Amino acid sequence: MTKVYNIMDRLTNDKPVIKIDNEHEYTVNNSKNQAIFIKQLSEDEKLDDFEKIDKIIEASLGKDALNYINSLKLSVKATNTIINTIMAALNEVELEEIEQEAVKQAKGFRKR
Repeated sequence: MTKVYNIMDRLTNDKPVIKIDNEHEYTVNNSKNQAIFIKQLSEDEKLDDFEKIDKIIEASLGKDALNYINSLKLSVKATNTIINTIMAALNEVELEEIEQEAVKQAKGFRKR
């Protein structure tokens, strides 16, 4: 007899939400295809870091979110927090885990 694996309950389509402030929260597009696209954006050497940031925010949160975030005139550090939060949401891990990895990478970069 053929074995049947029922994974129906495991296949959720939950979308994480990033809350920027009390009035603005955005759903993260965490689909596989969008994650691949965002990975390609992050590795695109033709884009400078700030272009990458804007494109990643738009791809994951949408144009309205990008416009609102840019209107806040946030510091680079605050903007990086948003990017780290997006990456945590895409990978379904805690923000602190992504931030620790970013610190490790920054330390490695400084040693070169």
